[in-house]
Amino acid sequence: MSGMKDFQPFFDAVLGLKTVDRAGWAAKAGVKNPESVADHTYSMCAIGMALSDIMGLDTGKVLRMIILHDLAESVVGDYMPGEITARKKVEQEKKAMKKILSCIPAKARKIHEKAWLEYLQNKTEEARFVHRIDKLEMALQADRYRKERRAKNSLDQFFASAHRGVATDSDLLTEILKSLMPAKSRGK
Repeated sequence: MSGMKDFQPFFDAVLGLKTVDRAGWAAKAGVKNPESVADHTYSMCAIGMALSDIMGLDTGKVLRMIILHDLAESVVGDYMPGEITARKKVEQEKKAMKKILSCIPAKARKIHEKAWLEYLQNKTEEARFVHRIDKLEMALQADRYRKERRAKNSLDQFFASAHRGVATDSDLLTEILKSLMPAKSRGK
């Protein structure tokens, strides 16, 4: 079995997420000391676990996707939408993930790569669910910042983005989101 040093790129990436702040909170909402990407990922894991169980999805697959979905940000940083092109972002993240996962034994690496690519392609029910949980968690965090009065600027854009990413005609995630959102962010 390989020693700890062999897994160092993976461990560095995982621990590195603790020091990558979610960029949008500071830049757009004026939040001091915003959550880290690791904070966001942990919250998504707990939310995703509970809701995927309720919704009858493959919870193990969902959790793997959530854990991996932003891991490349430990190398490339947390870009805000529009900061770089989507193509450039994916290109940078693919290169970073290849490096991060390179130390993992081949069999496990293939499983992780497959889950991460499935998330990126957003074609399966679990991948679409993880994308929606990503936005729902953002709305839950915006609601927390609002209640704590930590945002210097409006949080409406975060609620509106969550609405665009989560809302369907009617399901559990949509109902949770509706309970958080100020009426003007829902377009009402």
